Amino acid sequence: MSATTAEALPSPTESSSSSMSDCKHVPTDTAVLPTPHEAIVDEAQCPPEKEWSPSLHEKAIIYTLAITSFIVALDATIVIIPLSAIIQDLKGTTTQAFWIGTSYLLSNAVTMPVICAVSDVFGRPICLIFSLVAFTVGTVLCAVAKNVGVLLVGRSIQGIGGAGIHSLGLVIQTDIVPLRWRPKWYGITLGFWALGLAIGPIIGGAVVHGTTWRWIFYLMFPFLGFGLIAVPYLLTLKPREATFKEKLARIDWVGSFIFTGSATSFLIAISWGGTQFEWNSFQTLAPLIIGFLGLLATLGYEKLLATEPFLRHSLYHNTSSVVGYVCGCIQGMVMYGFLYYGPFFFQSVKLFSPLNTGVTLLPATLTVTTAGIVCGRLVTRYNNYRWAICVGWFVASLGAGLFLIWPRNNSAAVWVITYLVIGTGQGGILNAQNFATQAMCKKGDEAAAAAMYAFIRQFGMALGVGIGGTTFQNVMTLKLRWLGLPVEIAKQAESYISVLHKMPAGDYKNKVLDAYKYGFTGLFAFYLGISVVALVISALFIENVDLCREIETDHQLDDRRWEKQRR
Repeated sequence: MSATTAEALPSPTESSSSSMSDCKHVPTDTAVLPTPHEAIVDEAQCPPEKEWSPSLHEKAIIYTLAITSFIVALDATIVIIPLSAIIQDLKGTTTQAFWIGTSYLLSNAVTMPVICAVSDVFGRPICLIFSLVAFTVGTVLCAVAKNVGVLLVGRSIQGIGGAGIHSLGLVIQTDIVPLRWRPKWYGITLGFWALGLAIGPIIGGAVVHGTTWRWIFYLMFPFLGFGLIAVPYLLTLKPREATFKEKLARIDWVGSFIFTGSATSFLIAISWGGTQFEWNSFQTLAPLIIGFLGLLATLGYEKLLATEPFLRHSLYHNTSSVVGYVCGCIQGMVMYGFLYYGPFFFQSVKLFSPLNTGVTLLPATLTVTTAGIVCGRLVTRYNNYRWAICVGWFVASLGAGLFLIWPRNNSAAVWVITYLVIGTGQGGILNAQNFATQAMCKKGDEAAAAAMYAFIRQFGMALGVGIGGTTFQNVMTLKLRWLGLPVEIAKQAESYISVLHKMPAGDYKNKVLDAYKYGFTGLFAFYLGISVVALVISALFIENVDLCREIETDHQLDDRRWEKQRR
């Protein structure tokens, strides 16, 4: 525990004036969790006015992590609108365009748990610095790429770096911020992350409208320069003392290798199934089955054979915990799906320019960020996250249902209201659901829970794009067949947008637009369906657990250098 945290959180045996001594603590016997009745703690038991407050050093760390998370999220969505311009300039194919976006998500998702596990052993600072360097190298390769191959390598390296930056940003705060006040201060980091996701398409559209697409990567260098300077200076967390040999022995090499290979194989199959290859083809079924069996083998190895597993089975010790992670995966699918395919709708059906398409996301940008911050403060104040999850999924499901109106009525009023509603719901879930998994885990597993939730949500983002693309193409193909049009249009739906923009008005163009609308109807219905599933299972199974818990970590924050510099 850091020195500042120790001062802010004295043990329960000290004076009752301490904010944490007034709280009801989770039992030290990690095998026992509170019953639902015991878990619900009213505000009087843990008064919000006696709240924990971070030191200047801790605040500096939190805001630095927020800025680095912002640039990672921005990178995930900034390429969506400029994609066609990139492919035209580099003379790439539709398949290569698909992998420019997907390669980042794949490498990002599969490396998150491994990087966080390594940080437990070697320390948070060195792993975060490595991630920043990797992200910078990947960004340089993307900015100077003369062909698609180099760009894909750069995007993959960016994904590895981004995985560490985002997940460690969440994990590090479990080392310095008490759980009760974590939703409030996490709201800053998650707010920046959501802001980056939402304004990425806007900036990408503005860049490709006014200058070369390479500026979407040049823009990241100032943020990365700040991170490379600030992180080594501010992040003075010290891990448990051990020799280098002892640290190497603690890494779960076998489990990490099996997991990384299996997750990559599984996500690749999901990504190209139904688009590049048919779902019943050998090219799809082989990696899908191998990946799925490999993930099952990873879970078995981690539970039965690993001496220090990087995937802790204790995180899934009850139904409530499992449902929390399932809902995290669904949120990644839904939130990123609408951010990814919303601009696609405006460019195809409404024939908007890249810049105008980016601007349409402003309502979602404002509400996701604001709702995440406000919800975090309310969860902290009332020591209850369950209401936020249930209300959030209800509002998010309502917003997903409003998307079904778009193919029939795409007026500005309809899509603005839709984005406001879904942004509010997703923003509330974004913060509250994160802490549900940390509150429900066993004491001392908070960092592992934060890392796992970040991975599960990112895994869902990759699934959402892959499954969503397959759904759209299959439904659009049906409509094209009924109208007697070439089904190849569905297989090249994104690259066909440029043709659609140049096509003269007439019956043929109207039929193609009808096919696009029908495809979007199927896509939006899919997102509505899984949103309702999340609403139902979260309402039935997620229980509220007391957030009043002291920090338990091996990573101690050393304030000596900070205090010395201030003097």
